[in-house]
Amino acid sequence: MKFDEWVDQLRAELPLQDIIQIASAKMQDAHGESLRNFALGLKWLLVEAGRDLEALAMLDEMIVQFPDDVLLSISRASLYFYYLERPQDALRSIDFALERAYRSGFFRREALGVKARILLQLGRGEQLSDVLEQIMALQIIKDIPDVGRERDFVDRAPAGLIRADVLARYNQFRPKRPGDTTADGPPEYEPPDDADVPRVPAER
Repeated sequence: MKFDEWVDQLRAELPLQDIIQIASAKMQDAHGESLRNFALGLKWLLVEAGRDLEALAMLDEMIVQFPDDVLLSISRASLYFYYLERPQDALRSIDFALERAYRSGFFRREALGVKARILLQLGRGEQLSDVLEQIMALQIIKDIPDVGRERDFVDRAPAGLIRADVLARYNQFRPKRPGDTTADGPPEYEPPDDADVPRVPAER
């Protein structure tokens, strides 16, 4: 059973604090991918309970245990950014996540999108423009997990913050679509589409 489904069953009978206690106990016996998934799920439960610093300490521990994992590092950066409201720490954390992402190939675009949102809040237009250039230059690898093309950070940017030439090219790279939101936060997850994955020429 997936972590979310398991938690939903517990919510029908138990308060949040009891669920956190049960999840923490089960996590002690978990290993490998199961342990990692428990950590990512437990983070959200701790945040929901207002125990952000506990969530941060737990993620720090898991990041040491999983030296190649990208999502744990992205999750730490998001925690700093959205919940602890510490954008400078979030920026350092997402740069750490990007080192892992480029080393492994996993979730490079997702990590760059988080960095773009942080730079937007900090008002660093030149650096944000550079990150948009990096997003457009990425070569998505088939079957390597990542996100689709995002643009919420572009739509929320004040006029003139992003270099005009970069903005024009990004609008072609990811045109605005009905349903796009300017809400302050990451959009709903979408996988890369066919246009992102290089086609392999058929053998003759």
